[in-house]
Amino acid sequence: MSGMVWVRALVGAVWLNGAVEKLLNPRFPEQLAASLRAGGFVAEAPAPLQGFMRETVVPNAELAAQVVRYGELALGLALLVGLLTNLAALGSLAFGLVLLLSGGGVSLGTGLGAPGFITINLLVALLSLLVLLSPAAKVISVDAALAGRRRLLSPLLLNRRAGTRPGTGSRRSRRSRTVR
Repeated sequence: MSGMVWVRALVGAVWLNGAVEKLLNPRFPEQLAASLRAGGFVAEAPAPLQGFMRETVVPNAELAAQVVRYGELALGLALLVGLLTNLAALGSLAFGLVLLLSGGGVSLGTGLGAPGFITINLLVALLSLLVLLSPAAKVISVDAALAGRRRLLSPLLLNRRAGTRPGTGSRRSRRSRTVR
């Protein structure tokens, strides 16, 4: 099994863990709404994101909490089983970056403090980018099974040309290796 499959599963497990925590807490929507109304996340976000959060997210905070809950659940499950992996990885990348920015972004530590550069949200975003770009992340997945039945889906689902197998390159390069 490819190491990238494990990376995909790890990112899915991170999202699934967050979703389960939020789903098991029946007060999560009202807690997030109270935090947002008190200025939590809004004041730390970059200026362009602050306006969006004040005008759109804060007035609809409980709805936003439900979107977060079920968005994390959908991303986690999709990445774990490899269903529409590219779309899930793109969503994971975007969601990770939004969470990173709403928490103040990245910063280098001051004085003796620990650097705040590598946060879980940055790590998830970077790993999601790897999953998005890597055909190896889709080797063992629902996407691979679907592409196996419909070869024309390979470029869309697996990031490789129809008729190629993982790690073999294109048909032409396989033929030239066997002729030599």
